[in-house]
Amino acid sequence: MENNDCIKKTYCLYASEWHLTIMLLPFISKKLFEKDRIYMKFENSIEDKMKQLVDKLDFRNKDELNNIQWNIEINDEDYTQNERIYIVAGSNEYMEDMNKKINLFYKNKESNVEIINCFDIEKIEKKSELLRDESYINILTTKGETLISSQ
Repeated sequence: MENNDCIKKTYCLYASEWHLTIMLLPFISKKLFEKDRIYMKFENSIEDKMKQLVDKLDFRNKDELNNIQWNIEINDEDYTQNERIYIVAGSNEYMEDMNKKINLFYKNKESNVEIINCFDIEKIEKKSELLRDESYINILTTKGETLISSQ
């Protein structure tokens, strides 16, 4: 799929919903401190797990973390110059559909957008294709975002 110039893509691999939650939470907390907007597009929500973990850990921005937008429509109502980050997880069809919608919405708009596609390691059919997909510039791990070095 063709990518808009304003959209950068990142992927992450996770082993379970708890693993995904633990990986995303510090990243999301940091991005909220930077005043970026976070949008969660999940076929099967991990919102309850996220809130459980936020309540058990000591985050300075607990209220912001607990008020993340889950599965809202893509719109201009909250326009900001800061980055908009869409975190997408689900079946391949669901993620493809969400990526198309985000790309379509931001077509011909000047925005700073990142899509983070989260793949369940057990459900990826062609792992080698994902690893070679040049549309991704970063990988998100438990250590945070890392630039994918070109080969």
